[in-house]
Amino acid sequence: MDDADAGIRDALYTAVGLGILGIQQAQLRRRDLQKELARLAVEMDGKVEPVLDDLVAKLPEDLRPMATQARAAALSARRVLLGQSK
Repeated sequence: MDDADAGIRDALYTAVGLGILGIQQAQLRRRDLQKELARLAVEMDGKVEPVLDDLVAKLPEDLRPMATQARAAALSARRVLLGQSK
């Protein structure tokens, strides 16, 4: 094998290595973002839930079950989006 082939091989290994490092960094950033979004969701729940409780309490009795179902669906969707099991 001559120097040109060795140089090409080294360049290829370097490119693959950099690609792997880039993917790992992207995964780390994704996990960090997911943690931040989960933290913000919990913070928002603390502010929004009391308001929703008051709103549901003011609804006519026959509409309250629908509001409860809507809140449960929103909570389930949020958990799926944030990758939470519960």
